[in-house]
Amino acid sequence: MHDASERRSLQFFIEVAAPVLAGPLDPYFWTRLVLQFSQMEPAVRHSIIAAASLYEQAHSHPDDNATPLPRDNNLALSHYNSAIRHLKTMENEALVLLVCVIFVCIESLRGNRAAATAHSQHGISILRRVEETFPWVREYLSPIFRRLGVLPFFFLVPERIEANLLCLDDSLPASFSYFADAEFYLDGILGRTVRLVRRCDVYRFGSLRQETLPPPHIFAEQDLTRTLLEKWHANFVQLESTPSQQTKLSHTHRCNLLVKYQLYRVWTETCIAPQETVYDAWIDTFRAMVASVASLEPPKYGSSARRPLFTFEMGFIPLLYFVAMKCRCLETRLSALSLMKRLGATRENLWELVPMFASAKRLIEIEHGATLTDEGRLSGEPACPGLPPDEIRIRDVTNEPQPVVQTVNGAQVVGRLGGFFMRAVDGRIYVRSEFLPQPSWISESPGGISDPAAISSTD
Repeated sequence: MHDASERRSLQFFIEVAAPVLAGPLDPYFWTRLVLQFSQMEPAVRHSIIAAASLYEQAHSHPDDNATPLPRDNNLALSHYNSAIRHLKTMENEALVLLVCVIFVCIESLRGNRAAATAHSQHGISILRRVEETFPWVREYLSPIFRRLGVLPFFFLVPERIEANLLCLDDSLPASFSYFADAEFYLDGILGRTVRLVRRCDVYRFGSLRQETLPPPHIFAEQDLTRTLLEKWHANFVQLESTPSQQTKLSHTHRCNLLVKYQLYRVWTETCIAPQETVYDAWIDTFRAMVASVASLEPPKYGSSARRPLFTFEMGFIPLLYFVAMKCRCLETRLSALSLMKRLGATRENLWELVPMFASAKRLIEIEHGATLTDEGRLSGEPACPGLPPDEIRIRDVTNEPQPVVQTVNGAQVVGRLGGFFMRAVDGRIYVRSEFLPQPSWISESPGGISDPAAISSTD
């Protein structure tokens, strides 16, 4: 490889992108394993150059809404196509899986939800065939695909969700030997928990919310998920008490695991209840989650203080977003909102900081009759400083994936169209649609990762 632009992209990947792609998790896959295989396999080398070129483009223009679209990046497109050609002739399915992970990364950088999800689901199908044959696949790739398996539940149309999950036959061991074991099984519980929550959407705020009870199999699934979570936590506590393991996990990684565990507990216990007041019993848990995350230092680009533009792994944005949505203690949810801004990358896989911050900010304003600044701080006294009554609480939130432009007070403003699921006086659920302006503290385009040319006018 002699082309200067290719060498620069590869060096950029090594020095800047790879160390942050794992977010709060162990970066070994990106900083070591991928690079080792790139020296032997053309498909791996071409795919990481494509990913690095997209990341470098974003890194070079972090605040420029006129940044060219990632799909117009000729270097990235050329190497992506080359990787696909080599992949078609590759017989080693384990290596196909590794390239598949990088393809998910490329499509996530491009903001292509459908393609990223399709790659992840295809990879899971291959993984089922080869996981037991290649120990390194189970060690390094299976955990990644367990996490990727939930993407359809968050980013596909609900009626079309048929997610391919790896976790449904899991039975937890009597104990964990390593923290990697704990993470592996918690990622499995994630898939089971999210599937349970989505199955219960129709009972919480959908067409069956007036039914007396869901069918028995829903309660059985809830009981099983609860049991797995209890067993997981007992094993984790036991593992942490083992002297040989006490220094094996970073503070950030440990915090991420335990906050996820707490979140999955809340999801499991509240998945059936149609009343939003069910979350009030978990306020102390929400406070503990926020306090734990507040102890972390903001992520950095190596020695740079600049916010990471993209992490392949989910970090803290979705976790804090849920707290900001469902914890009706105003002080705690404002802290969660602030931490989203302080600790989140601009995008964590397909989860985007800007629209999620704007949605959570507006939700808090609606439920408390409050006005918040762009930074998410109170401006004046809220009409409802305490716990808002159930009838004005928001059940769920949706955002359009593409930014739009509207005229606000005579100025052109970029934002997203959002929908807030609310309860009418007669009990029916309706969607309150609003334009959610982007906050002024960050560009809507995450350094060229989003699609500025796709911004449309809604005037």
